[in-house]
Amino acid sequence: MRRFVLYLVRWQLSTPILWLVVKNLGVGIWPTMIANLIGGSIFFWIDKFIFTSKAVEMWHFRERGICDDCGKETSLWRLVLAPNYDKRHNEPNFLCMDCSKQKTDKLRKQGIKIRGKSK
Repeated sequence: MRRFVLYLVRWQLSTPILWLVVKNLGVGIWPTMIANLIGGSIFFWIDKFIFTSKAVEMWHFRERGICDDCGKETSLWRLVLAPNYDKRHNEPNFLCMDCSKQKTDKLRKQGIKIRGKSK
């Protein structure tokens, strides 16, 4: 969700560029294409940061499933990416909220920075 909000903010930052180019070159397909090329050239790097940075956590979520630790059927979570933590290429391990809380508390004790509150 945090990545999505960052992306929406980034998207709004492109509005002034589009407006300036279209206003100065006139309304039409060519000025709009030029504005999008300028915006794409600038915001490619910001998008790359948003979607690949380890500074922003990445979680996977399943609406329903069975917890890989306790076997409870419920909503499941999986921490995929955080600073000093990268499980993108590991076998997925989805946990219920309680087991996920225990796991994130354990990771915090190991020095992994994960947002949210610990016990």
